[in-house]
Amino acid sequence: MGYTARYFLAVLLPPAAVIKLGRRTATVAPIGVFFLAALVTYALAPWTPWMVLGDLFWAASAIWAVLTVRGAEEDERHEPSSTAEHHVDPERHYPAEDEAPRE
Repeated sequence: MGYTARYFLAVLLPPAAVIKLGRRTATVAPIGVFFLAALVTYALAPWTPWMVLGDLFWAASAIWAVLTVRGAEEDERHEPSSTAEHHVDPERHYPAEDEAPRE
């Protein structure tokens, strides 16, 4: 599935857009919780002021899904803003760490 289709799906069905994005699948559950909260709000309080709360839940899940898809796209292209390109090597030491006085 192309990324253009994933952006469209992120607005309509946010959890489905994030499935099968590699290590980002851990975000499916929280996005799904917001999406289901929106659906439950729509089902329990249709045509009331509570619909605004459902809209906020839906917007939160859609924005989160779009940002997740965008991050996966940047990682695949190895762009400079990619989080996969910026990582910390656990074996690397700070400069002059060996000369620091120990207590």
